[in-house]
Amino acid sequence: MSLPLGILLQDSQTIVLWIFFSISIVGLFLIIINQFILPIIRMKSLELPNPISVGDSYDLVVNEIERIAHFAIGKKIGNIQTLTKAITEDHLVFHFKKARDSEDYDISIQKNGLVLYKPPRMDIYSKMDSKETLESNEIIGHTADFRLSDKVVKERMINFVEISMSSSFFFNKSGNERMKFTFTITKIQPGLNRAKRNREGTFDWGQEEGSDEDGSDDND
Repeated sequence: MSLPLGILLQDSQTIVLWIFFSISIVGLFLIIINQFILPIIRMKSLELPNPISVGDSYDLVVNEIERIAHFAIGKKIGNIQTLTKAITEDHLVFHFKKARDSEDYDISIQKNGLVLYKPPRMDIYSKMDSKETLESNEIIGHTADFRLSDKVVKERMINFVEISMSSSFFFNKSGNERMKFTFTITKIQPGLNRAKRNREGTFDWGQEEGSDEDGSDDND
């Protein structure tokens, strides 16, 4: 009787040791997650860029020596990173060429996605050709307006990001008058679902920003 009892006690001690060992491993694993992994995840989430918002503006001043500049609007890369699923990379790209001795610019605009375009002094949006050109004096006191999306229905966009391009003058540190181009997010129709970022880190269309918008379009 004593032999089986001893074996039973040894087995019980082994089981208890395995239980304590398992608890220790689980505890160590939880400590590693809490102290190392979760802080890294939190830091990564803080580093993620925010999507565009109505009113955001981006300035461009062309270098006087180089006299050439580019400005790109895209999904996750470019001067404006919309973080909008419906926008492609290099969706809309602007090429600026400055005159040698004046603040006059030739502006070439190239699209790589669906764009509706409203030229300066015009009231109607229409489908943009693959390439448009502007002269800088056309947007002095006026704007060139663009709507970007991935779908056009009967010459109209239901969901879109609207961006306007304008210009203004300022004096630099040398006292020279320079032209500055400003790109402004003027509308997001109907809005972005900012509560949920998809796997690629971008956002789908949402409704939270469209409470004061009736979904109407003014293409006509």
